[in-house]
Amino acid sequence: MRWLAALVVISGLTLGAWAQAVQEVRVFQLRFKPAREAASVVEPLLSPEGSLLIQPRANTLTVRDTPAVQKRVAEALASFDVPPETYRIRLRLILASTVPPTPGAASPLIEGVGRELSEVFRFTSYQELDTLLLAATDGATVEAEAAGKYYLKFLVRGSSRERDRVQLQGFELYRKSRNPDGSEGLRLLLRTTLSLRLKQTGILGAARSEAANQALVLVFWAEREET
Repeated sequence: MRWLAALVVISGLTLGAWAQAVQEVRVFQLRFKPAREAASVVEPLLSPEGSLLIQPRANTLTVRDTPAVQKRVAEALASFDVPPETYRIRLRLILASTVPPTPGAASPLIEGVGRELSEVFRFTSYQELDTLLLAATDGATVEAEAAGKYYLKFLVRGSSRERDRVQLQGFELYRKSRNPDGSEGLRLLLRTTLSLRLKQTGILGAARSEAANQALVLVFWAEREET
């Protein structure tokens, strides 16, 4: 009887180890998000014995792992691979100056952000040059003109991990200029990447203008379009 009991225990351990070693292969087709981005979601879910193959051209992920892991991967990708969201972005281009205001005249304040500007900068007056209302989906490139003499472009990127933020990647601001041959050109004023918190004002001191006592200030407001 002792031998029979020992045999049952050994057999149970063998079956358990065999069950853990069973793997299956599944191919996940991404519809909306790039496979390389989806891989960052899947990799932390894999077991030590699991593997992941990324196929960018086909936009697929091939996962080899246990059925339990495959279930978690499928659930994670179902939440991740969704249609791109649309963001609404308001951009205000403001010319700030240190020129003293005319005696007896009140320094003009920019509606909605006058206090914030005075707390961040030490300029004495502000002039709003233009306000842009833009809408773009996640992954789209935005190009726009402002005030007739400025040009800007950037890539919109949302984040599944930071739902309260949106990035304006590769944000570039140019001023239109004239080349020596008379043709129109662009002079780069600013290049950066911005991370905006949704439904909060963001202020960026962009660049000095041609006058030493003036500077451009950008005021941002972004929100996710509700469906």
